[in-house]
Amino acid sequence: MRRGGLILLVLLVVALAVLAQFAEIPDGAVLRDEVGKAGGAAPLVFAAVCALGTAVFFPKPVLATAAGLLFGVGWGSVLAIAGFTAGAMIAFTIARRLGRAAVEGWLGERLHVLEQVFARKGVEATLVIRLLPVVPFTLANYGAGVTSVKGRHFAAGTALGLVPSTVLAAVLGDALSDLGSPRSIAALSIWAVLAAVGVWWGRNLITGVARAS
Repeated sequence: MRRGGLILLVLLVVALAVLAQFAEIPDGAVLRDEVGKAGGAAPLVFAAVCALGTAVFFPKPVLATAAGLLFGVGWGSVLAIAGFTAGAMIAFTIARRLGRAAVEGWLGERLHVLEQVFARKGVEATLVIRLLPVVPFTLANYGAGVTSVKGRHFAAGTALGLVPSTVLAAVLGDALSDLGSPRSIAALSIWAVLAAVGVWWGRNLITGVARAS
């Protein structure tokens, strides 16, 4: 799972770099002007797309990058985080209503670990899951739905944990036409450090829960 997630992250970065080199990407300011012409409906529609996309396994980094490109770093990050959190709660609620049997096949033995982690440290566990880019975002949402974690803890941990990766992706989207710029390189570097910290934190949390059990 970790290896697959890292490969997907690398492929996304490579794809963005290739796109920037061989395709004519409109300037972000131009796109934001066009989006602004759509009026107040545009942000709502985009947040809804993020929510629905999250619930149906659409790649979250793509939507977060698009948020930065279409709305800028600040406003785009807010919209994306709101949409992703709503989508996470949709998946969480669906799984909670369907029950354990509906998602157990997706997670296998990992479901038992998730149950232990979420039961003991709901908000912290959710933060770790969100900081780990190697854990499928939507899969974690459905998995959490059949654990004992409280909905409010899951929502709070999700919103907080989404901030770093979403802002970094929005920065990349805002600078998509110039991925060689200092801020793009800085965003990619911070993203890599964040991934390493998330893996370390996640291992310590899971190990601590396993020992306590």
